[in-house]
Amino acid sequence: MKNKPLLVLFCTLLLDTISIGILIPVLPSLFTDPSSATFVLHGYSVSQQFFIAGAITAIFGFMQFLAAPILGELSDVYGRKKLLTVGVALLALSNIAFGFGVQMASLWILFGSRIVAGFAGANFSIAQASIADISTPENRAKNFGIIGAAFGIGFILGPLLGGLVAATFSFAAAPFWFAGALGVLNVIFIWVMLPETRVVSEKVKARFDIFKGLKNIRAAAKDKDASPVYVTSFLYMSGFAFFTSFIGILLSVQHGYTEAGVGIFFAVVGVCIAFTQLVILGRVTKKYTEKKILLFGFPIVAAVIFLYPFVQGNFILFLLIPVMAVPQGLAFANISSLVSKSVSPDKQGAALGINGSLMALAQGIVPLVAGIGTGIIGLASPFIAGSALMVAAWFVLRTSR
Repeated sequence: MKNKPLLVLFCTLLLDTISIGILIPVLPSLFTDPSSATFVLHGYSVSQQFFIAGAITAIFGFMQFLAAPILGELSDVYGRKKLLTVGVALLALSNIAFGFGVQMASLWILFGSRIVAGFAGANFSIAQASIADISTPENRAKNFGIIGAAFGIGFILGPLLGGLVAATFSFAAAPFWFAGALGVLNVIFIWVMLPETRVVSEKVKARFDIFKGLKNIRAAAKDKDASPVYVTSFLYMSGFAFFTSFIGILLSVQHGYTEAGVGIFFAVVGVCIAFTQLVILGRVTKKYTEKKILLFGFPIVAAVIFLYPFVQGNFILFLLIPVMAVPQGLAFANISSLVSKSVSPDKQGAALGINGSLMALAQGIVPLVAGIGTGIIGLASPFIAGSALMVAAWFVLRTSR
């Protein structure tokens, strides 16, 4: 079947994203809710709990930042299928190990498994390369849209499943072992169904450049034409990372949400963003430029994120979701498009790689900063900081050429 590799890659990314998203609603009860039966940080102060919650999230993003460029280059040398299979297998094992870490209340196992998970989770760069292998110039953009679709659906189903599994089973490791089981199925699926999309005719020397991500950041700073867009992207994505990394903790600590409640909240956010990208985005981009859309949307998202720690009641919490999620869905797509337009055609791959490194770096730095800030200042601080960064992104974009 002509589109078989594309379908397999979609399913692979979907299962991958679900297995990652499953963990989202469970983390608050593990690290910041002493009343929860699954709490593992007895004996730690409140500020230490917030710091550990931030660090456990940050290490995943930081490892992705380091690993994504490396895995992409290794797959050029050894083929996509082998590297993708290894990555998915390691992600499955890391989830299973995390479950044992929860059962044993061992921070060493928990952090070690998240380091492995972050490295393995960077296999999205291999999936991107596989899609590039099978795409023509005419269908490249459409085929790359499969990545956004898989991530969008995965982050709807993942948190929802995580909350439901946690609510259904009485032992704390259940969501993580369930994620591991999905990963094992994914390994079998890739090995049986995915054809190799890159045939390596002759061995090329593998390049293990652990500083590739940092070099991408330096390249972004040196590109005078595109650097304002890169800065805008980094500031905005960092601001949104403050929200995503600590909204579950806010819902749990301040509003008493269970794992299932947090999962439902994230699922509703995901549905609104997916609806925006599938239905609203095309209509809006026909009438307005990327810059106009972003300048309109940034302040709205910033305002909603600022409000979240200060509102009360489920109705208002959920009422604010579409107000935030619709402009966020528009922003995510239009930032990538603006990055693409800011460079010449022969620099498209490099530009998107640089932007990907910036996004991964934000996911690595922000949760750690948020954890420290929450422990010192309070639970509102990540949301205030996230809002401020989005305002800064608006200012940079507004003043750029």
